[in-house]
Formats: sequence, structure tokens, C-alpha cells
Amino acid sequence: HVRAIATLSETLKVPEHEVVDIFRKEFDRLATHARISTFLIVLAMRNTRSILRGRGGGETYLPGVLSKKQRRS
Repeated sequence: HVRAIATLSETLKVPEHEVVDIFRKEFDRLATHARISTFLIVLAMRNTRSILRGRGGGETYLPGVLSKKQRRS
């Protein structure tokens, strides 16, 4: 996680402590719903980048991929 946070901080020119807070929240949020944890860091990085750029938040997962629980709602 350290490398991902450092990369986002450098790329977006945002202080590392801000990236850490958002990344941790996004990673934890995604991890609670993940059935396969292989791509959690990638998804958390993408969500963190979107939030820091002011374009997002909300529930951003891989497009078109829904869990069984989400399909029923």
C-alpha cells in the first residue's frame, strides 16, 4: 500500500497524509464487499484518484461487475 499511496501523492501533487486517509477508507470499503481480493489495491487507487480529483466518490467498482447482493437490489 505504501508504494500506491506514494505514487498517488506524487502524481496528483497532494500531501501524503490526505492520500493515506482516503486510500485507507476506500480500501476498507471495497474489502468488505470483495469476494476476490486480487485487485483491491488497484480499485482503491482508482477510487482515491477520482476522489482527489473531485470527480467521484460513491460506489465505484469495476464497470459491469456486480455482486449477487447488488443484482438483487
